[in-house]
Amino acid sequence: MERPKNIGFTTKYLSNRNYLKELSVDGKRTGRFYFYIGFYDKYVSQIIRNGNCISLLTHEIGITSDNFWNTNYFEDLSRFVFWTFNKSFLLTITEKIDLLKLSVLKRCRELLSENPAPYGEQLQNDADEELQWCILKSHNLKKSGQFENMYALDGQNRSAILSALDNKIASHSPTQTLAPENLPSTVQEIQANNTPIFLEMLRPMHGEAEDTLQFIKSKLSEADFEFNLFESIPKLANGKNPYGLNGCIAAMIEFFYQHNYFKPEHTLEEIFKAYQFYSGNRIGKLKVFISEFRNDNNFRKYSARLKELKISRLP
Repeated sequence: MERPKNIGFTTKYLSNRNYLKELSVDGKRTGRFYFYIGFYDKYVSQIIRNGNCISLLTHEIGITSDNFWNTNYFEDLSRFVFWTFNKSFLLTITEKIDLLKLSVLKRCRELLSENPAPYGEQLQNDADEELQWCILKSHNLKKSGQFENMYALDGQNRSAILSALDNKIASHSPTQTLAPENLPSTVQEIQANNTPIFLEMLRPMHGEAEDTLQFIKSKLSEADFEFNLFESIPKLANGKNPYGLNGCIAAMIEFFYQHNYFKPEHTLEEIFKAYQFYSGNRIGKLKVFISEFRNDNNFRKYSARLKELKISRLP
């Protein structure tokens, strides 16, 4: 990413003195011994063990199940907070989705879609000095590889909540949330061609294919992929995919295919087809694309980012 300019020494000093900040969930607090001696990776692990969240800004937000869905809070939570809370808190807040108004559901979904991870580069345009510095700080933390657990858990929790929001919004207006021109044909194509469902192609991690999918999503976030590949990306006015989307898709599928995250009985073409059905993101002239995508500049760029993460192959 481009390094921000004209950030004052005082801002850098105060931000780095804080470095990263624990945000209490339901009043819990973590000992700060590792923070004081500068072992920030160990401090993050303690915060995660305690079920609390993390920010890089100097602000203070007390997170509870009562204020989580307040859209005024959710603005900050989606943009500036790593969602490292535990499964119990995740269960508590997802249960409260049933009580939310449709307008709140849609606003929260909009914010979460715009911010698949905190401190995204899309925030730079209107960022003050401290936020600019924290965006760069987040980029460096991710690149270091020492905070993988923080980025992975944040991605998993965001994906789980986005899915819960989608399901609840769909229950309010199922006829409007379906894509009538795509969904029936997708089901028919799957049945007619006997194409396996995308999730069924993934090798299970911890006994669940869903865990594999969440792991892949978290790695795409860490690698700063430009698109959320497991949402339907709107096409341009001319009916084509946005520039770079096809290369992103190919980099994701090829990388995890080569690293044994898909079951060996499936071909690359079968995986591409199942992904299209699963996400709604179609690639024109798929057979031609599969034969040529390794020469695509965006494929090479995003493949290189995934390689930098040193992701282990599945045995």
